[in-house]
Amino acid sequence: MSRPWKSELSIRLGRSACMVQLCAPWSRRVLAQAQAEGAAADALPAALAALRAQGHDPLPVQARLLVPDERVYLSLRPAAGSWRMARQEASTHFAAVLGRQDLHVQVMALPVGSAWLAAALEPGDLQDWQRALADAGVRLAHVQLALLDDLRRIAAQVADDAVVALMREEGMTLLRVQAGVPVALSWERCDPRVLRLAEQRLLAFQGAGGGSDAMPLWMLCRSPAQCAQWQDLAEGHRWTLLSQADAAPPAPPAPAEVPA
Repeated sequence: MSRPWKSELSIRLGRSACMVQLCAPWSRRVLAQAQAEGAAADALPAALAALRAQGHDPLPVQARLLVPDERVYLSLRPAAGSWRMARQEASTHFAAVLGRQDLHVQVMALPVGSAWLAAALEPGDLQDWQRALADAGVRLAHVQLALLDDLRRIAAQVADDAVVALMREEGMTLLRVQAGVPVALSWERCDPRVLRLAEQRLLAFQGAGGGSDAMPLWMLCRSPAQCAQWQDLAEGHRWTLLSQADAAPPAPPAPAEVPA
């Protein structure tokens, strides 16, 4: 059952902050939340302590962790038969590209069975998160991708054929979607505050899909303030701006995408 009957913590990690939300059973309605600044090693325990200080002690016994794009290796992989075959192909791919065989690798089937989304985590990161939660009496039950969480939030607002730009702290994740299915993915490491540089990369990706007309582009900003920064450029290119603060909560997700 993918919709838990018990209260749980939803934790969204960032490079410079951590947000912890206490979610109600079944509906996943947010009952309380706390945020702490800093790297995950310090911010995660601090955010948990802040939530307890609000009177939520003891904390729920399990947590769902959303991993930022900066902390995971992502790749779209071709159709490869069964889940086991797809996972082996993805593991081989990451080993060849990164020279690593110790990564935690998982794959998620994309709609229509056309391809797989592969993700790989650093084992040290996973152990650190598990340890920080265990120290607070919480078990890491699910590890999920912020990428998929954000895509679920905006799915109803984005056209079936589109370019999607997800703005991150250290860059942006770009996806080309055809018939509602991601067909190309690119992580662009850059300073998203340097608008002209980010604009050039967005235009290059938007125009790389072929065809006489570029696909329409939707940009998910991290805050309303970031939306305001992009407003003039977006209007000039006819891009659609969305904000995480305004995006609808996603439906309760499927079981863990990356093994905890």
